[in-house]
Amino acid sequence: MRVPYDVIRDGLSAINEAAAQMAAAQQQVSTGRRVTRAGDDPAASQAAVAEHAAIANADAYSRTAGAAAGRLAAADSMLSTFGDKLAAVMVAALSAQGSSATAASRSAAAEAVTGLRDSLLSDINTTFNGVSLFAGTQSGAQPYALVAGAWTYQGNNDVARVEVDRGRLVSTTFDGQSIAQGTDGANVFNVMDALVTAINNGDDAGITTAMQAVERALDRTLRAQGSLGADQRGLDEAGIRMTSLRRAAEVRRSGLEDANMAEAMTRLGQADTAYRASLAAVSTAERVSLLDYLR
Repeated sequence: MRVPYDVIRDGLSAINEAAAQMAAAQQQVSTGRRVTRAGDDPAASQAAVAEHAAIANADAYSRTAGAAAGRLAAADSMLSTFGDKLAAVMVAALSAQGSSATAASRSAAAEAVTGLRDSLLSDINTTFNGVSLFAGTQSGAQPYALVAGAWTYQGNNDVARVEVDRGRLVSTTFDGQSIAQGTDGANVFNVMDALVTAINNGDDAGITTAMQAVERALDRTLRAQGSLGADQRGLDEAGIRMTSLRRAAEVRRSGLEDANMAEAMTRLGQADTAYRASLAAVSTAERVSLLDYLR
């Protein structure tokens, strides 16, 4: 059975359909998004969720890496200064050694070593945003303090690490004792106190022993700086990788969710034309008079 075309019924249906298409096109043009809810494209929405997760993961790693970079830079600067000052201690000690050293030169050397010891203590006790860098995981502790007349390590032998890429860890705090003492019987600060005593007493053998201990501390400092440099390189590589991964995920997300503006504008124009045509058709039908039916 043939269903007759009803101008009002079918015309209103055409108007509603054109209006819906125009609204959808307007939304895409105004938001720049093709998919704003799961119902717009279920498959694309599901895939976009994974891409949003990938972007968030890259951002989280990047924030962690940014925070770690500041600490590593501060620690690197400290170790560089620390090594320079240990070398200066050895120079001062040499000037006080031998038969040519006078009481005045020994006194000056002793004062220089004392000043360098205080400066080195300040260096190793440095903090970054209130956190001790060289107290292991005892972040609130001052690494070295004078306890019962001897310089004593207050931290622990652990180090804090953060993940800056999947499976890649970098240190953000360091074991100060491994630098200042290592396997020696005394830390370098107590060694410098002994060095000052040996200089004042003109004890060349004592000066030599202390200088050897300071030299070992310098070697440990250089090794620690090399290890830190490897972490900094790893941090840079992780940063480049995260930037690349985020960019790729954003491109995929955009392909799934974002509208093609040229296509959206074309669809908007077509929907507007269809809407106006439907309105005109129904409006014309509504103007039919009784005489038209009597013809």
